[in-house]
Amino acid sequence: MTHALHLYQEESCLLEALVDYVAEGLRLDEGIVIIGSTDRWHVLLEQLHDSGVDARNHALRGQLRLFGQQIVLSTCLTDGMPVRHKFGQVLSAVLGLARMRYTRVRVVSELTDSLWRGGQRESACALERAWRPLLAVHDVRLLCVCPIDSLEGHFYDGTLQALCAAHTHVRPARDEAGFEGAVSEAVAEVLDAPLVEMLQSLSAAHRPSADMPPGQAMLFWLKDNMPRTAEKVLARARARWSEQ
Repeated sequence: MTHALHLYQEESCLLEALVDYVAEGLRLDEGIVIIGSTDRWHVLLEQLHDSGVDARNHALRGQLRLFGQQIVLSTCLTDGMPVRHKFGQVLSAVLGLARMRYTRVRVVSELTDSLWRGGQRESACALERAWRPLLAVHDVRLLCVCPIDSLEGHFYDGTLQALCAAHTHVRPARDEAGFEGAVSEAVAEVLDAPLVEMLQSLSAAHRPSADMPPGQAMLFWLKDNMPRTAEKVLARARARWSEQ
């Protein structure tokens, strides 16, 4: 079971990641379920086509399916918070249908994306936790997306930590190597070499439960233990990132 979180800052970068993710699944003869918006669905189909994938044919055959995110949110949320048994019923039906036809299934969920954009951050974290019992029953690969720049300090108020903790894997950017480079250079500018080595050891020893790049784990450790230093590192990392 994989429950991954992909953070993105630009729509174009997200769509590139989704094209790669969906195209890989189609090549492996997996069923693909997109829980998302109609607008993004159409753009995704067009970009898959441009990359050489006959996505519309796969959709007609039922291998690639869209399930509207608003149906899930309107059915499963009460007072802005997910009701677990309703969420389980709706998504079990969606996943069960896909698994009837395909041994392996991968899912893209824009549910958290929608809630986060609407300012419902607590609801987004609760919804991600609501996936856990479902994924224990349905062996699928789940990719969730959310518009967060993890080099912005105000996201480290506990919400980003909680959101990441609900997943097995976290990817903070499309250009992961560039992200790692920006963080590493920033840390080297702010801290002396012996402190850099100590920070690397401490952040590695106290890594979050989710699998994530070392640079992201380092930022979490800094925010929890050296918040002023963290702000300096984040500012330098943002400057390096913007130069790329």
